[in-house]
Amino acid sequence: MNPSTFRHHSLGLKAILIVANNEWRAFKTNKGLLVSMVMQPIMLYGLLVLALSTNISSINYFGHKIAYNQYALIGILAFFMTTQMSQAMYRATVDKQYGLLAIKFLNGVQPWHYLTGMSFFPSIGFIFQGIILFILGVLSGGIYNVFYYFMALLLGLIILEFWSSLGILLSTKIATYEKRDLIMTLIFTPISYAAPTLYALPHHAPWILQALTSINPLTYQLKALRSIAYGNFDIVSISIGVEITIAMIIITQIILNRMQLTLSER
Repeated sequence: MNPSTFRHHSLGLKAILIVANNEWRAFKTNKGLLVSMVMQPIMLYGLLVLALSTNISSINYFGHKIAYNQYALIGILAFFMTTQMSQAMYRATVDKQYGLLAIKFLNGVQPWHYLTGMSFFPSIGFIFQGIILFILGVLSGGIYNVFYYFMALLLGLIILEFWSSLGILLSTKIATYEKRDLIMTLIFTPISYAAPTLYALPHHAPWILQALTSINPLTYQLKALRSIAYGNFDIVSISIGVEITIAMIIITQIILNRMQLTLSER
C-alpha cells in the first residue's frame, strides 16, 4: 500500500482527539497496568531509595549538597519516562499488528496527529506516577521544593515525547510482543541504569561507565530535570533535553510518512 495515498487526506486536529480518546479509554480500562504504576514508585522510592538513604546522607551536585532521597527522587521520575516508552511501543505495536495503523492513516490521521494522540497514554501514566512519587516525597522529605518539582514534572512531560516517539519508531520494526519485550529487557533497561538516576557519577568512574553515560540521552535529560528541580535553571541542559526530543519527533514522523502500510502483519 503506497503511503502517498494518505498524505493528502487529513481530518485536521479532530484526528488528534480521536486517537487520544482511544488511548484514554485503553488507559482507564487497564486495571493491571494501573496497579503496576502504583507499585513502581512505592517499590523504587518507598523501599529502595529510602533504604539507601540510611547509608548515603547527601550527594554533592554541582556545588549543591542535596539530600540523597531528594537527588534519587528526580532520578526515579526520569526513570518513569523510559518505562512509559514501553506503553507507547505496546500500543503502536497493537495498531500495526491488527492493521489499525493503516486504517487510521487512510481515514485522515496524519503521522503527526498519530504521534500526538498516541503520546496521551504514556503522558497520563507519567503524570499519575509523578503525583504518587510527589506524595511519597512529601511524606519522607524527598521534595527539594514543591514549585520546582512540578516545573520539573512539566519539563518531563515534554521530554517524554522523546521516549514515546522512540517507542513508536521501534514499533514500526517490531512484529510481535516477544520482540518488544526483548528490546526493552536487553537495551532500554540498561539505558535506565547507565544514567545517573540513583547515583552521582564520580570523576574516577570506570571509563566504560563514563562512555555509556556520555552517549545516553537520559543522562542529559536528567541534568535538565535536576536543573529545574533544584532551582538552577541551566538553560544549556534544558535546551539539549528539548532539542533531542524535537529531533526524535521529526525522525519518527519521517519514518511514519515513508513506511509501508498493510492491513495485517505478514
